[in-house]
Amino acid sequence: MTSPIRFDQGEFNFDAKGSEDGYRKWRQELEAKQHAFEARWGVILSRRVSVTLKDHAKPICGILELIADPKNRNASRPLLRLKGLEFTPAEIESIVQVDP
Repeated sequence: MTSPIRFDQGEFNFDAKGSEDGYRKWRQELEAKQHAFEARWGVILSRRVSVTLKDHAKPICGILELIADPKNRNASRPLLRLKGLEFTPAEIESIVQVDP
């Protein structure tokens, strides 16, 4: 099984002023990248969701994981996983964030 990709890597800014400014900026940049990815593909990562897939009888609930980013493989869409099922955003009919 492929490990999920997380938006917790990046380049740390060692030149920022203050004791926590570099870390804070680094986290903000990572969050911005994740939000941009979510907006681009119409998905919600790192939060509990209910997903209805095409050709699947019932909605699936859980935390959606990014398995493969199209930048890192020869594909036009990212590969996602939820409860052991792997699919692309094109297979999603609806996605709703579920309250914790």
